[in-house]
Amino acid sequence: MRTALTAEGEELWNIVRDPHPAVILNASLNKHLSEDMAVFISKKRSTPAEVLGMLAADIRFKDSYKLKLAICKNPKTPQKITLSLLKFLRIFDLGDMTKEQLIPISIRQKIEYSISEKMASLPSGTKTALAKRSNSNIVVSLLEKGDKNVIAACLESPSITEGHLCKLINRLSSKPLLIRMIAENQKWSLRYDIRFALIRNFQTPMKYAVEFINSIKTSDLRELYSYGNLPTATKPFIYRELMDRNETVEPPKEELYELSEDEEADIDEIISNQDDS
Repeated sequence: MRTALTAEGEELWNIVRDPHPAVILNASLNKHLSEDMAVFISKKRSTPAEVLGMLAADIRFKDSYKLKLAICKNPKTPQKITLSLLKFLRIFDLGDMTKEQLIPISIRQKIEYSISEKMASLPSGTKTALAKRSNSNIVVSLLEKGDKNVIAACLESPSITEGHLCKLINRLSSKPLLIRMIAENQKWSLRYDIRFALIRNFQTPMKYAVEFINSIKTSDLRELYSYGNLPTATKPFIYRELMDRNETVEPPKEELYELSEDEEADIDEIISNQDDS
């Protein structure tokens, strides 16, 4: 601990790697501490919150972007300090942080809000890159507001799921461009629930709606046919598909089977034996 205050060079590097909190605290006060050493300390999960706060305020590193980023990504950093540093970070790094589960959710929500506020003024290329690096909340927001290139990038994002897309398809406010691109997408248009949702959407191009109808289960086709808000032009194609399957638009009536007294007695005995066991 005493050496940590005065060591230099490789000796100081060895001390910086020490896991003991008190040693790290003294090393952070060392006048020979370099930017790389400070970044190394800030990335360690064992670094005390007190040390992270000291490094964030250290005048020697006030222009260090690497250090600000490392401090913000450390879940032990006091939230007040993290919030004060977020404004210095590049938008791509902010996008990365929305996917960091170790970062407190309140910080991630603040970052999402910050990105959303800037989204309208971002160039299309920046939005496209952001779609590949951000969490699902940001990607969904980009899908709602993006152009063709942005939507294409979002549909390839590992953060997006079938559930997210179904919700967007079912929203009346979703843009026709988004609906068409989902219908055209070779990956997502194969998903059953997405096909079902697209058939119900007024913005889905008719050629895709007709194609998807062929793959829908009979019971679901009947449900679609009876759906009050189904596009008028789609209904005849559902009817024709049901006819081709030798099915009706009405669900089959349930058959009721009347038990004899002996059969009822047998069933009662089985139930009684199960209760006893």
